[in-house]
Amino acid sequence: MMIKHTYLLILPVCLLHLSVAGPSLADEVEDEEAQRCIQVRTIRKTEVLDDLNIFFYMRGKAIYHNTLLRQCKGLSRDRRFSYTSSVNRLCYLDSIRILHDSGWGLQEGRSCQLGYFRPVTEEDIELIVERKHTPPPAKPLPTSEPEEITKEAGETENPPPQ
Repeated sequence: MMIKHTYLLILPVCLLHLSVAGPSLADEVEDEEAQRCIQVRTIRKTEVLDDLNIFFYMRGKAIYHNTLLRQCKGLSRDRRFSYTSSVNRLCYLDSIRILHDSGWGLQEGRSCQLGYFRPVTEEDIELIVERKHTPPPAKPLPTSEPEEITKEAGETENPPPQ
């Protein structure tokens, strides 16, 4: 009897944790072309754009854009990362580790989670890079209409000290 109550208490807590932990699958996948995984053996090169975006260039002409789940501080500085895969695939929620040169060789640093892999073209990449380097348009601050200032007869600019 006690075991049933324990499961009944754990299940709602687990469901609550899942709902608060991050975006749902439906929120994360906006387009149907997004893929959960890519084959490691077909990765030709990677290009780190910033602390949030990586391009995966595959054998053939396919290119995938991966937006990490959270900003990965230091990734854009070192521009290198490692990953471990026992199934020869990199997938959504898999971790990468930043590689930095410590003077004695490459050392693994911060761990970051991958997002979905979205197919892109070279033109898409140019737009993504341009958008990153283009500051948002400036919005002028609201100003009030100038008021007319009139002096009454006998008033001076600076009143005499008292």
